[in-house]
Amino acid sequence: MSKMTNKLTQLKIEDRDLHTKTHELRDMGLIPGTMYGPNVENTPVRASELDLKKAISKTGEVYEVKSKKRTIFVKFEEIQRDPVSKELVHFSLVELPKGETNEVEVPIIAMGEPAGRKKGGVLVLMHDNITLSGTPKDMPAKVEIDVSGLDIAENLTVADMKLPKKVEAMMDMEEVIAICRPPAKEEATEEESTDEMMLES
Repeated sequence: MSKMTNKLTQLKIEDRDLHTKTHELRDMGLIPGTMYGPNVENTPVRASELDLKKAISKTGEVYEVKSKKRTIFVKFEEIQRDPVSKELVHFSLVELPKGETNEVEVPIIAMGEPAGRKKGGVLVLMHDNITLSGTPKDMPAKVEIDVSGLDIAENLTVADMKLPKKVEAMMDMEEVIAICRPPAKEEATEEESTDEMMLES
């Protein structure tokens, strides 16, 4: 009922010359940042504002940074914005070691139209994201769930989600992810019937 998408977003960054002032970088359309981690020294970096915005807008929390020697998996530790203009002013990246398990929040994307919608049902996504545990290499960028088979009052749980073999969901397997709820009028009628039964008793 679901599938995962493993293609990670590439984040283009370059080493930053500390002699160049931050306002000069921003005038050139570049955003200053830092990158660090267990296998990465604290490194001043920079990124194109346009590239940075594109990367942030993509689904997933794990990104690929390619250097001359290797590919590094990272996630944003912090993204700073101007309090007034909301424009990007600084970012920091933390390395996710390849062979080590990390907990990462991944978006859930509903695919298809529930069968119950023809009867007036309404699809409700109970969770927009799910926390997964696994290595960066195995971590999906997002998890797509097929909701087309849902009739009214039917749901999908964490157990229905298809994940890579080495990736584990950090939620109860019976937790409801998506449900096709009955029409509002039908819900109201059910509530009225329950109220009447309570009064009669």
